Amino acid sequence: METTKDLKIIADTETSIISEAKFWEFIVACNRTHFFGVRFDNLTKKTALKIVRNFLTEKSNQKSRKIFFTNVHTIYLAGKNPVFAQTVNNADLVLPDGSGLKIAGKIFSKPVKENLNGTDFTPLILEAASRLGSKIYLLGATKNVITECVSRLERQYRGLKIAGYHSGFFSSDDEPELINEIKNISPDILLVAMGSPKQEMFADKIARQLNNTVCCAVGGFFDFVTEERKRAPLFIRKTGLEWLFRFIQDPKTKWDRILIEIPVFLLSVFTARFFTNSIFSSSDKRPW
Repeated sequence: METTKDLKIIADTETSIISEAKFWEFIVACNRTHFFGVRFDNLTKKTALKIVRNFLTEKSNQKSRKIFFTNVHTIYLAGKNPVFAQTVNNADLVLPDGSGLKIAGKIFSKPVKENLNGTDFTPLILEAASRLGSKIYLLGATKNVITECVSRLERQYRGLKIAGYHSGFFSSDDEPELINEIKNISPDILLVAMGSPKQEMFADKIARQLNNTVCCAVGGFFDFVTEERKRAPLFIRKTGLEWLFRFIQDPKTKWDRILIEIPVFLLSVFTARFFTNSIFSSSDKRPW
């Protein structure tokens, strides 16, 4: 249950930044949920945006923040990779993504408040960044896509400061040079779009070497900005069937999500409902 309507931040000018940061950490902790040991923070869009804005303005904290998104794919991968599960669970903000989580929440009478998927939420982060004058670094996609993405975002968001960008295809030998480039630019926001679990693992790694950077794992966002991939029409998104639209566009890379991951998740949800009556566990025990 969210408490932002009832709680007020009361602090003098010397402690207000620290107190506000602690306040939002408290709000996140109060709304923290786990499905099969994988975390998400069950927040409304309005509250999540306030938390992101606080991340961008808490400059005295000297701490980088990580924002991830949990969906059925995340939960499936986390079940196979405990290190990835821990990486997601240790982020500063983890938002619920997709109809699968909503279905599970309804079955257990614990509704997910909003579908805060990265494709819809990231533009809101960029809007906040353009107003605040935040510097942004984009990492991901192919060279052609990322170059076109920069051009489109600069046209779409007036005043947006894109300080650097790089494709998501680089070797382990090139990685140190890339990390040094990002460290030298010291962006306020780093958007990483390399697919899970690679993007979350990289964001976690580089966040340890940055100060005051909000590192976001944003999946296929760059591809959607450039229309390399089409988004489902709004009426399909409202029905929760965008996953099917994406499968039709790209069956070769999405077939396992449709034929394996979603059925396994739903079967696990129904099994948990009728045999254990709970999937809300923070442990690393999962049914697959």
